[in-house]
Amino acid sequence: MILAPQTPATRPTASTVAAMLPPPEHVARVRAFFAERGFEVDETQGLSLTLTGPRSAYAETFGEPVVTETGELPLGRLPHEIAQCIDAVVFPEPPGFGPTSY
Repeated sequence: MILAPQTPATRPTASTVAAMLPPPEHVARVRAFFAERGFEVDETQGLSLTLTGPRSAYAETFGEPVVTETGELPLGRLPHEIAQCIDAVVFPEPPGFGPTSY
């Protein structure tokens, strides 16, 4: 998940990166929302927050289909106060190395 930054996106520099981090209250709100819905919510890494959960939790929260053509999950079913804190929810691409079949 990519959280919405505090300030409009600009090219990050060492002096501006802190201003681009999401507000702590938004992070807490998003973390609590998804934890209440059965997701394991990892620590925030910059603008990124990782959710882990069963497919049913994704379907109940975001609707079906869980995987869209764009790779982003629709935010329309989320409450406004949660959706406004999120830029996108995406599934990461699998790594391009290692075994290709088991």
